[in-house]
Amino acid sequence: MNKKNKRKMIFANKIHREIFLLILMASLLPSLIITFSLYYLIFGVTATQFAFPEAIAYNIIPAARKVRMILLASFPTSILLILTLAYKITHRIIGPFDRIIRELDECIEGKKERHIRVRKTDKFWPLVDKINKLLDKCKK
Repeated sequence: MNKKNKRKMIFANKIHREIFLLILMASLLPSLIITFSLYYLIFGVTATQFAFPEAIAYNIIPAARKVRMILLASFPTSILLILTLAYKITHRIIGPFDRIIRELDECIEGKKERHIRVRKTDKFWPLVDKINKLLDKCKK
């Protein structure tokens, strides 16, 4: 694959996609459980408290509309925020991982004799720093 086109891919590799899907499930499942629990709480508990069906309708329907509007606004927003942050964090982990592997392969083949470079914001910066020190020591 061409290096220029690799940045345009949504996921860097299979590991990136798996981590992202794990985070997606970890955010969606609790959110859905809370949503259904909240609806059950409003309808189930309120319905058992009233003896007259018309009183139930007068109290539950406005409450359900308010809850529905709050959930429709907050659920997608919170999931989108979680996924955006997860994507940025996983990209800072998986991108450098692939680069470290590729550059170490080049060092092994003798095509590269300089240090491995990653951004200081990448999560593997301490590892790369130690690898570079090891490479310097091996050259001596």
